[in-house]
Amino acid sequence: MNKQQSFFKTILPLLSIIFFAGQFLLAQSHTDFIGAGHDNGVTVTTSHNQNASNNGQKTVDGFPITDLNVLSDASRFLAQASMGADWEMIQMTAAMGYEAWIDEQFTIQKTSMISQMYQAWDLFPYEPDPGEVLEENPPLWRYYFNAAWWNNVLSKPDALRQRIALALSEIFVISLYGSDLFEDVSNVGGNYLDLLSDHAFGNYRNLLGDVTRNPGMGIYLSHYNNPKIDLANNIFPDENYAREIMQLFSIGLKELNNDGSLKLDNFGNAIPTYTNLDINEYAKIFTGFGDGSPNGEFGAIENEDEIARLTTPMKMYENWHELGQKNLLNGLVVPAGQTGEQDVDMALDGLFAHDNVPPFISKKLIQFLVSSNPSPAYINRVSNVFIDNGQGVRGDFKAVVKAILLDSEARDCDAINHPTNGKLREPLLRLTSVAKAFNPYTSTNPFFAVGYDYTEVVNQTPLMSPSVFNFFSPFYQPAGDIQNNGLVGPEFQILNSSTSISYVNVADAMFFGDEYLATFEEGVPDPVLFDLTDEQSLLSANPNDATVLVERLNILMAAGQLSNNTKNIIINAVDQLTDADDKLDMAMYLIMISPDAVILK
Repeated sequence: MNKQQSFFKTILPLLSIIFFAGQFLLAQSHTDFIGAGHDNGVTVTTSHNQNASNNGQKTVDGFPITDLNVLSDASRFLAQASMGADWEMIQMTAAMGYEAWIDEQFTIQKTSMISQMYQAWDLFPYEPDPGEVLEENPPLWRYYFNAAWWNNVLSKPDALRQRIALALSEIFVISLYGSDLFEDVSNVGGNYLDLLSDHAFGNYRNLLGDVTRNPGMGIYLSHYNNPKIDLANNIFPDENYAREIMQLFSIGLKELNNDGSLKLDNFGNAIPTYTNLDINEYAKIFTGFGDGSPNGEFGAIENEDEIARLTTPMKMYENWHELGQKNLLNGLVVPAGQTGEQDVDMALDGLFAHDNVPPFISKKLIQFLVSSNPSPAYINRVSNVFIDNGQGVRGDFKAVVKAILLDSEARDCDAINHPTNGKLREPLLRLTSVAKAFNPYTSTNPFFAVGYDYTEVVNQTPLMSPSVFNFFSPFYQPAGDIQNNGLVGPEFQILNSSTSISYVNVADAMFFGDEYLATFEEGVPDPVLFDLTDEQSLLSANPNDATVLVERLNILMAAGQLSNNTKNIIINAVDQLTDADDKLDMAMYLIMISPDAVILK
């Protein structure tokens, strides 16, 4: 009988839950810094009252911080604001404060996906066909995109930018899924993710303009080579992008109040934001875009320089743009006689000014970062910041992101216990958070893993959504208490019997089989490994009591949110083992599959 079987009865209560469970403030008189003894005359209050001995004064007692409540709060913050964090990052964030951490993250530049894809290519180019001569910088297929994505996540410091870019990629969706062109020339995906990263701390209006002109989006939503009306040949403008830019990227389907609630007409019915006639008019706006590369031409579906065609912003071909007046939403009239680019900019300005944009985009970002069911008051506060960042600027993502992450509904300790607060962590974020927790490394430094052994069985691979509607709907209501109480649980849409069991199996392979992440190809490059030195030292110091180890792992893997009952189950299971490696594997495995870690409150 193996070690898992021998502890089946001990572990069963924890496993069964999976399938049946639906700043601290810093102030002092010194002008240089706080902490390290600089706390004379400082009074710090905290809303956390779980342990009276854990008073707020400990938040300035120095570095490293030992207060588990403070570290848990910092871990929870980073679970909302990053792709995952190790012990050192949690310590530093707790010490410097959340707003200071955000401000520092705003200054960190992105690492280009395209550059990382070609770094992976340089290390292990694919085998050429007989007689084929490989180009110096050839089109790269999807494995190189995944390799670059994982390398950035596991090794680059722009933690907040990466998290916002991921959220934006699930709002402004393009997908490499099901397209031979996009899979064979995944430069289009690297280019698009670079675009989102560039705008993560920019302005929504600028993002909307660049997304509209991006060739990947143009091909995905078919306004690339979108011609003007030709009645003789029964040709009319494609309406796909015109529909989705309104429904998914800006204003949604129904008119909203600033707090995200529905506006109602005199009969109590929700008010549609647009009609089919509006789609017709916007479709005319998005005609004339085509190949933006130097030698491009309208209508061509191939180019000698395929990479340039798929990564250079589309340009306007005036002869193919629908001329004449266009009548848009809210009485906006685009006059005849303008250039195509002027028409597009005027239409985008009109959407940007629409009253629905602040609550629509704000709520989506809150749902991705903090909570599936934010209160109307929370949405309203963030929407107001979207409308005006305090300096008269509309659509400032820096201000919006900061408002979301520092809002009382995101930060107050009481929010953890509120039944409607929190969210199911996306499968992708569950893996990145675990991988980043234990100082991952390879012997050659690059982290060119692809993660397919995990992402494909849990139905979430970066930029591989099955449709423009993302991996899951923001309106999805799983049956049971969530649906019965009128709430939503978007991520539950890809949680089912198959993905749940697959998730447990992957955790088993990670910790009992040391298969942390699939490598680019067998043996090349080195497998990604975890540095567990600190955890092993804790076990050596406490060989017969796993309490200290579980408390550390709780902060690293579960944002400090394991219940006492869950911790006791894990401690009892671990303490019955004798081998130190077995103890550590069992503890990490049980925490990774626990519902307390999977649900972020």
